[in-house]
Amino acid sequence: MKDVMLADTPIEERAQILRDSCDKIVEQCYTRKFDTKETNEKRAELANVSIQIADLEEKLAEIRADYKGRIKPLVERMGKIRGELKAGGEWVSGECYQFLDADEGKAALYDPKGYKIEERDMRPEERSRTIFQGIRENMKVQMSKTGTDN
Repeated sequence: MKDVMLADTPIEERAQILRDSCDKIVEQCYTRKFDTKETNEKRAELANVSIQIADLEEKLAEIRADYKGRIKPLVERMGKIRGELKAGGEWVSGECYQFLDADEGKAALYDPKGYKIEERDMRPEERSRTIFQGIRENMKVQMSKTGTDN
């Protein structure tokens, strides 16, 4: 069979002649071939759509970057809070006060609120008495004589 029926007949008349001379008319889906003009129009449309997509993707990337920038510090803060909750408190740096108890051989470290944060055995270099230890011992002796803690 021929690739093109009625090739010498104008395109406008072909459909009527084919209808009148066929054996049967069938509804069918098929791919209609583009002519050169239609192909060029589709290519131009494709280029325009591609440009629109590229513009929108660029805007989307900017929006994503903006949101990522806004989310990142929140995620970092959440991680810090989670770590503090896990540890039962926050990590701070500041003045702490060490007290030595030569009788027990212990050293204790207290925070500014007076809470003991660390206790350990005294090191050899800490075993020599300080003036403050002498004053505290004298206060203990005096309190034991008077029977008061005031």
